[in-house]
Amino acid sequence: MNKMASFKPVLGIGLLAWLASGELWATDGYRELQITQDIDARTSPGEVVRLQASGLEFQGLYREAVSKNVRGAVVLLHGRDSNQDAADLIRPLRRGLPEHGWNTLSLAMPIAVPDDLQGQADLVPEAIVRLQSGITYLKEKNIGTIALLAHDTGAWGTLRYLADAPDNSVKGAVLIDPAPVGELDVPPISAGSLRAISLPILEILSRRISVSVNDEASRKRTVMKANPSYQLLVLNEPHRGWQDSEDFLLNRIHGWLSHLQASAVSITATPAETRTPSGNKQE
Repeated sequence: MNKMASFKPVLGIGLLAWLASGELWATDGYRELQITQDIDARTSPGEVVRLQASGLEFQGLYREAVSKNVRGAVVLLHGRDSNQDAADLIRPLRRGLPEHGWNTLSLAMPIAVPDDLQGQADLVPEAIVRLQSGITYLKEKNIGTIALLAHDTGAWGTLRYLADAPDNSVKGAVLIDPAPVGELDVPPISAGSLRAISLPILEILSRRISVSVNDEASRKRTVMKANPSYQLLVLNEPHRGWQDSEDFLLNRIHGWLSHLQASAVSITATPAETRTPSGNKQE
C-alpha cells in the first residue's frame, strides 16, 4: 500500500496538505497514523471519534459512564511514549472512571521526534487546540462539568490552557507526573502563567525520576501557593509505571473529582436554574 495514500481515510485531506507543506514543527504524522490504525483495529467502533483541530483530523476515544448517576466528563491527555489508549495508566483510567459515573474522552496528543523534549514543548499550542476541540465535543453533548486529567508532557498543555481563560465548563485538573521543564531552552509555561491559575488542581507524583523532578514540584507549589485549591500528593513508594497502583490511583482521582463536581454544582446553581448530577442544566 502506498504509505502517503493511507493517510486519507484515517486522518483526512487536511493531513495530506500538511505533509505537502513540509511544516517540521507539527506532529509526527506517520507515527500518529500508525498508533491510530492500531487502536482502530482493537477498539469498539462506538468509542472512536474523529475530531478536528487546525484543519486536521485526530482520534479521540469516548466512553460513556456506566452509572445512571452521571457526574460529568474527564478529558485525558497522554504524555511521551504513550497514547490515547496506552495500557499503562491511560487505558485503566479511561475505562475505570466510567464505572464511577464519569464519561471519558481520551485525546491523541501531537507527537514529537523521540527523545526531543524541546520539540514536544513546541507542540503545546497544537495540543491546546486539540484540547479545545475535545471540550467542544463534550459541550455539544450537553455536559456541563468537565475535568482534565493529564500525564507527563500532557500536563504542559493543560496548565497553559488553565492559565489562559479556560472554558467555564472546565472545573479543574489532575496532573500525574508532569514532565520536568527545567532543562528546556523555552519552557512551555512560565511562572507568571502558573500564578494565574485559580481552578482546583491535584498533582500526583508517583516516583522520583531524578532530584530535579522533586525540586521542580517544590518550586511549582511555591509559585502556586496563591491558589488554595492546589494539592500535591506524593507517593513515597517507588513505582515502575502504574500497574501495581491502578486501583489506588483510580479511587483517589474519583474521590477528588467527586468533590470537585459537588463544589461546582453548589457554586453555579441558582434559584432559577438547577443542575443534574452531571452538571447539565435543567429548566
